[in-house]
Amino acid sequence: MSGCVSDSIFKAAFKRTALHYIDLLELPDLPRNRAVNTVSTDSAACINNRMLQSFAADLTEQQKSDVLNSTLLAQLAADKAYPKDASGRYDVKGWYNKFSEVLLNLGWVTQSTAFWQYKIHGKSFSVDRAILEIINGLLQNNALFLAQATINALKNLPETDNKLTIFKFNTCSDQMGNISLGVCTQKNSLVEYNFAALYLDTKKQFKQILFIDFSTSDFKLFAGTNTITLNSDVYSLVREQVAKKLQDRVAAYMAGLDI
Repeated sequence: MSGCVSDSIFKAAFKRTALHYIDLLELPDLPRNRAVNTVSTDSAACINNRMLQSFAADLTEQQKSDVLNSTLLAQLAADKAYPKDASGRYDVKGWYNKFSEVLLNLGWVTQSTAFWQYKIHGKSFSVDRAILEIINGLLQNNALFLAQATINALKNLPETDNKLTIFKFNTCSDQMGNISLGVCTQKNSLVEYNFAALYLDTKKQFKQILFIDFSTSDFKLFAGTNTITLNSDVYSLVREQVAKKLQDRVAAYMAGLDI
């Protein structure tokens, strides 16, 4: 009985604190003239602002929706807290710290994403190959296949596809790029999200972060990995508030991918 009382007290306290936190979060204005996309929890992969996210087959539609909404809210809050300057630069490490802070207040167990300078062998590199190489150390078997299939699905989109336009806009500025690739699986009734993140820092301008070769003399590449978990039972206490906070932004920042 005492355990039930304790759990009830915890949930009530968490809900009060989390709802207040969400209410105070500042988000960017909804982009003007942004195309509206159909986002379905049937999709096995999704473009979600700066993130490419894929989902194991045993995740429920509700779990997928919880991941997509909560991580979008965290990204947008980070966008607002760390805006780009006139040259398109911003504090990417600070951005990921804010991202983790928001998720922690929504029921995720998370730590900040630690970055290191990625060593590139040779005179050129491609970000898509680099991020797959990094995530290869995090994932195995079907999860790794999902990550690779998600990259391929994006690569196979026509150049004029609105999904690719959204992805380019969200992941690139004139002199910086920020992208992550991850897979959500179910583990002990929790959602486990493993992702790899990369960001580019350069003095040259570019409009596309994936599927093109960069010269190693022109860019610095930084990499980070993280494993975070979501308790859907705890998140259910704030689910409606998160959706209300996002309003119409889901359709403006997300798009499903066929893999």
